[in-house]
Amino acid sequence: MASLQEAVVKKFLQTLDENETFDQSKTAKLEALLKADGKIKPDDLAAIFALPDGGEIL
Repeated sequence: MASLQEAVVKKFLQTLDENETFDQSKTAKLEALLKADGKIKPDDLAAIFALPDGGEIL
């Protein structure tokens, strides 16, 4: 089953990487979080996707 999860994560990250409007630094942080062992915490995701001061949602 792990290979199916890995395939989904790989495709998801690839889709984000190909999106020119998505912040690529967020993709890298998300990739590191998804590949790390352990349970993902909502606070970790919030930290990645939080807007910078005066930023726009992309």
